[in-house]
Amino acid sequence: MITIIRGGVHHARVMHEIETESFAVAWSEMSIADEIMQKYCICLVAVDEVGVIHGHAYMRHIVNEGQITNLAVRRDSRNQGIGSLLVRGLIKAAKERAMLGLTLEVRKSNRAAISLYERHGFAPEGIRKNYYSQPSEDGIIMWKYFK
Repeated sequence: MITIIRGGVHHARVMHEIETESFAVAWSEMSIADEIMQKYCICLVAVDEVGVIHGHAYMRHIVNEGQITNLAVRRDSRNQGIGSLLVRGLIKAAKERAMLGLTLEVRKSNRAAISLYERHGFAPEGIRKNYYSQPSEDGIIMWKYFK
């Protein structure tokens, strides 16, 4: 059974490993730890009953909105609903903090991630030209507004 808990600096090494297998350009362990230590960061990890981390997500709480900066699931744990658990956790955290909505960027070619976010009420609102590198690709800006 997977549980979503608050992430901490002690999770940064495993989070970096998951990001390395998930992204062409992964955040370093130090960058992840620095992000988690910021007062505006909300970090969640998906753990099983023995404490193995299967995925993570973090967002920045900026004024009255949330910016999802990363969400990644271990390759061998994908397609098991872990991404949805993490997105729901971020939405819950955002609502608890009275945010107006959440935003993120996603690679234009990442159909799985786009579908995940759409299932949770995010909609495309714009394009960031050449936002991603390795390879260069546009990013789709997506938003979910709370009512």
